[in-house]
Amino acid sequence: MKDIQWTLYRSKISYFSGKLEAYLKYKNVPFEISEINRHSFNTIYKHTGVKKMPAMESNHGDWLFDTTPTIAWLEQQYQGVPVIPDDPALAFIALLIEDYGDEWLWRPAMWWRWVPMGSRRALGWIIGSEIIEEKLGRQAGWLFAKRQMHEWLWDDGVDKTNEATVRDMLFREFDFLEALLEDQPFILGSHPSVADYGYFGSMFRHFGNDPDSAEVMRMQAPNTYEWLARLWNAKQHKLGDQTTLIEPTADYWQPLLDRIANDYLPYLEQNAAAYISGEKRFNYKGKHINFNKTKTTHYRVWCYEVLQQKFQNLSQNDRKRVTDMFQQVGGATSLSHLNSDVVISGMNDIYKIPIKAGEKRPIKTNLAVLLGGQARN
Repeated sequence: MKDIQWTLYRSKISYFSGKLEAYLKYKNVPFEISEINRHSFNTIYKHTGVKKMPAMESNHGDWLFDTTPTIAWLEQQYQGVPVIPDDPALAFIALLIEDYGDEWLWRPAMWWRWVPMGSRRALGWIIGSEIIEEKLGRQAGWLFAKRQMHEWLWDDGVDKTNEATVRDMLFREFDFLEALLEDQPFILGSHPSVADYGYFGSMFRHFGNDPDSAEVMRMQAPNTYEWLARLWNAKQHKLGDQTTLIEPTADYWQPLLDRIANDYLPYLEQNAAAYISGEKRFNYKGKHINFNKTKTTHYRVWCYEVLQQKFQNLSQNDRKRVTDMFQQVGGATSLSHLNSDVVISGMNDIYKIPIKAGEKRPIKTNLAVLLGGQARN
């Protein structure tokens, strides 16, 4: 990989751009930044079939996109301390937390960015200026903010009965992170893992930088605020090769394991069942929150499929180790469902990377995607 140089197409305020950029810096992957604009957005779309950022292009014309498979692929190409633990059970836990951070914390990230007026105006202007142009930034940003609130909040199961719970999801994560980061520098021990990068997307680009939530974090979650800077500045050569992994057995882990086992995994399972049944919406019921008429999301069927496959690839002993970690929160049922028949999303080929130079991926063109990208995964 010594002759490979990468271009990272990103937005400096993007959830997943921050996640990937922090990883690239940690692993010393050679890259330069190309700030997103309408032209580069269309270039990504042309080569990947997906109009989302971040994406990476090599100097040989190969493409990577979607942070989870991108990080997994880069791990195979670049040596050094792995961000996916060597211990199979802890590797599964790390990947599960990454998925939770990516897909479950998106709603509160949308609430804290777009509902408070000051944040909505500031971030809308920035995004509008990036995607359209400076002189239309305010108007485009206002429209983009309306779309984001519609797609991810008010038209996706968030209403007056659960809005406060969505908002307060941030404080529940602070409860966990503050206690953990008092004891250790990273989520699973001495070095960053994909669990850190999964959390980092929402915590850095949204909660840690947006006006309202950043002030809340500074005042109420200083350990988390410090961890953001530590992870952003982490370099594997500075941390060394000697790693210490710490299993998630401390008391402060239990509320997070509870949310994963009794809210997030049931959400993925119910979403997959709705997709298989051809339902465009379903009434999600979890332990701590419900979403009525939430949208069925094809991408998250794929997320569940991947988690099932990874769980079933574990040895019997490692599956038991993982299940035992969730026993205290009554999560054995959700884990047992991971061991049932694997759902088929039909998306494995879409997210197979790298896309080699000259390879064409199917593009589904519609006006909304052409104008503003893909709002949903």
